[in-house]
Amino acid sequence: MIDAEIQQLEERVQRLIAAYRQARLEQKRAMQERDRLLALNAELRRRIEGIVERVRSLESESEHEV
Repeated sequence: MIDAEIQQLEERVQRLIAAYRQARLEQKRAMQERDRLLALNAELRRRIEGIVERVRSLESESEHEV
């Protein structure tokens, strides 16, 4: 009786350990994806700011020509 309960507990511990490892792996992947998206966002922000600056410059030039 005790051996069966111990065996069940050991199996449960093993399942919990596997679930914990899986959760950690998923967390690591999510953090890597977050970092990738943050870097992409920063790059897009820089590009957009550059475009906005060029548009402002063109608008300023056209105002001076008029």
